[in-house]
Amino acid sequence: MRQFLILCLGLVCLSYAHADEKTTLYDFRFWTSPERTRIVIDVEKGVQYHVNTNADKIDLAINNAKLLSQTYDKLFYQDQRIQKTRIKRNKDTLHFLFKTTQPYQVKSYTLKPNQKYRHHRLVIDLYGKQINTVPVTITKQVIKKLSTTKLRKKIILIDAGHGGEDPGAIGHKRSKEKHITLKIAKKLANKINRTKGMKAILTRRGDYYVGLSKRIRIAQANNASLFISIHADSVKRKSAKGASIYTLSERGGSTKFAKQLEQSQNAVDQFGGIETLIKGDQYLNKILWDFSRKDRDIQSRKLGAKILKQMGKIGYLHKQTPQKAGFVVLKTPAIPSVLVETAFISNPQEEKRLNNAKEQNKIANAIYQGILSYYQ
Repeated sequence: MRQFLILCLGLVCLSYAHADEKTTLYDFRFWTSPERTRIVIDVEKGVQYHVNTNADKIDLAINNAKLLSQTYDKLFYQDQRIQKTRIKRNKDTLHFLFKTTQPYQVKSYTLKPNQKYRHHRLVIDLYGKQINTVPVTITKQVIKKLSTTKLRKKIILIDAGHGGEDPGAIGHKRSKEKHITLKIAKKLANKINRTKGMKAILTRRGDYYVGLSKRIRIAQANNASLFISIHADSVKRKSAKGASIYTLSERGGSTKFAKQLEQSQNAVDQFGGIETLIKGDQYLNKILWDFSRKDRDIQSRKLGAKILKQMGKIGYLHKQTPQKAGFVVLKTPAIPSVLVETAFISNPQEEKRLNNAKEQNKIANAIYQGILSYYQ
């Protein structure tokens, strides 16, 4: 009987101890893009929360939550959608009250830890008017129009790799690939936009995440004639150096290194949340006929070779010829597409070069000269 009482008392103590445990909120991050504001909170597994919206107010309530003092100041974020943030505790529930500029559609979900984020994440997205993200319907008539019509301007879609919650590769000095790719992309866009008969469109203009399939839809919606995706390599071997160019392989990477690279670049669920990858769907099998796919691949290799030649004039080449890999962003129907790995951010010397504005301009100019050479 005494043992039974001790056991019962032990269980009571355990239950009280568990009741005192709080769900720690480790960090807050905000990202603003043209179509949404994203709130990301690093949390513990099994976080219990609910979101209430009322006109221009959003109430994010997290049960039994503990806010770290070092993350407190990060909460008071303002942008085009969030005017003010307040914190209120009601018994065991912590309320984050966001006053917004107008009513917004709110979506919320959680993400598991991955190689870049060790905590579970609670994601809250604020959307304005829904942007039509229905894929462009590709018909034979559209393919024919794209291949035969001489557009007044050549539209070059420039894709700055990564962004927002997806930092990309991290350098020895903690440089983030997402910042470097955007700087080079903007420099390239400026050169193109100063050229008669050409126009550049960026997939992103700031530090926010754009889904891989969304980048393709941006190219399609703007009738792009070329798709250039800009990145910076990272490997464990610090001595690896040089630029390389990739074109699409439907079968996946042609080398072990290419396979590892495409695996990291295509891991969209780690950062963007819910997104459908373009694999085995209408983009690749039912709509792309052999002639358009072959023409795209031939033109992509030509474009890649031209850019690689120019990159060789300003620095070392990791690969002397365009390589093949199954990057999702290169799966743009009927649009010549290449992925430019500008250098190895994991190499301390190349990381320093990638952060230098003059070197960024040299890289942008090499890509630009390659594009001009391709059109000539």
